[in-house]
Amino acid sequence: MSKWFSPEILLTLAGVGLILVDSLAPERIRRRIPLLALLSSLGILVWSLCPSSRVLPPSWLHLFVSDGLSAVFKPFFLLCLVVVTGMASRYRLAADEMVRGEFLALPFFPTAGLCLLASARDFLAVFVALELVSISLYLLAAFHRAKPASLEAGIKLLVMGGLSTGFLVMGIAWLYAGAGTTEFSKLLLFQAGQEANPAVLVAAGLILAGIGFKVAAVPFHAWAPDVYEGAPTPVTAYLAVASKAAGFILLLRLFGIGAFALESVGVFFRPILLTLGIATVTLGTLAALPQRDLKRLLAYSGIAHAGFMILALGTRGEGGIGTVVAYLWAYLLASLPVLLFINELELLHGSTDMRHLDGMGRREPGPSLGFTLCLLSMAGLPPLVGFPVKLAVLANLWNAGETPALVVAVIMAVAGLGIYLTPIRVMYWEREADAIPAKRFPPFLIWVMLATGLLNVWLGLQPQILVRLAEKSLNPLPATEAIRE
Repeated sequence: MSKWFSPEILLTLAGVGLILVDSLAPERIRRRIPLLALLSSLGILVWSLCPSSRVLPPSWLHLFVSDGLSAVFKPFFLLCLVVVTGMASRYRLAADEMVRGEFLALPFFPTAGLCLLASARDFLAVFVALELVSISLYLLAAFHRAKPASLEAGIKLLVMGGLSTGFLVMGIAWLYAGAGTTEFSKLLLFQAGQEANPAVLVAAGLILAGIGFKVAAVPFHAWAPDVYEGAPTPVTAYLAVASKAAGFILLLRLFGIGAFALESVGVFFRPILLTLGIATVTLGTLAALPQRDLKRLLAYSGIAHAGFMILALGTRGEGGIGTVVAYLWAYLLASLPVLLFINELELLHGSTDMRHLDGMGRREPGPSLGFTLCLLSMAGLPPLVGFPVKLAVLANLWNAGETPALVVAVIMAVAGLGIYLTPIRVMYWEREADAIPAKRFPPFLIWVMLATGLLNVWLGLQPQILVRLAEKSLNPLPATEAIRE
């Protein structure tokens, strides 16, 4: 029976269980829901890392695959869930309101969808997994119903998510019409040894547009800043890290190792991906520079990071795929602590305006140091973990001979320093505003921020750990075999 205790099933059961507890349990038990949610997410993460004999049920084999890529990214999504659950347990919709149980239970369902997406080998499985993710995120983004910006965020996410789903479904329809199948491996066999089918090219273009919305790539990025700003900060963290990573896993499965990985299709889409990457990194970097709201700043910063990853994917080959995998892990380790810091800042001051950082370096030296290290990692400065992955993107562009893209990437990497140095300047070099009360962060934040900041330094000095993750993601063996290795 252990084969049925997959992370996806455990996540679904945990989400349903939390909703039942919130609906049926007495008040004294309901007050423990934040702790139950955190322990559940942490337990499922530990379970997913334990070697076992879990295999896919036979009825799933045509829809899902258990390989290196899924083995690397299921813990990624579960780690995101642990952090987001911790943030959500402290979030308040009103000053005197206990966090609602459904706000803690809902993130378990999109995480189950993301874990399914990491293993999907058929477009039907992709569609079902994406809808499970999307519908839950629409509800979470609009959860703060008394806040107009949250309702606006939910509506914008719903409209843009529906539009991206339309592109995806139309692409799947074209693909089935042209190839007669929606399974990735059969699509590869269908295209092998012949010129690209026009229907397949149209389908790939439509599917790329649909995924472009998910990763907030230009010109499909317009929803991201408003949604990030208006949604509750734990939901912003989930969108910024887990949801974005899901889009890139799809790109890796389709254009890196899966349905559209053949050269006959790649010759058409390589320049498209590189152009998309150049536009995305340029707009994200330049638009982030003048931002004064920290959540909007991170939205445009995330767009710029997506641009770097698209450039790496556009070089094609195993080097580009491995670079995207390592980049996503480095992005998680730098950005999630930053969003945790912003969540606590919002709890203290009621907003995420950068002015609340005035004098923070003197009032709160511990959290400020960790926050600074994570920001510098996102900027790509040595010896932090963001430096080797950004350098790997540039190296891939150099090796592929993509000089124009390389020049743009270097310029934007340098210009992007201003995005992350501005909050640091405000914390350490601007005077403390008299109108802002000197409220204190909770003690746990000191240790969390310092630990994650030092982790970013350590991984920057030991980048071979990310290299091994990238190598494991290319492993075609079943996940259980990959874990044992």
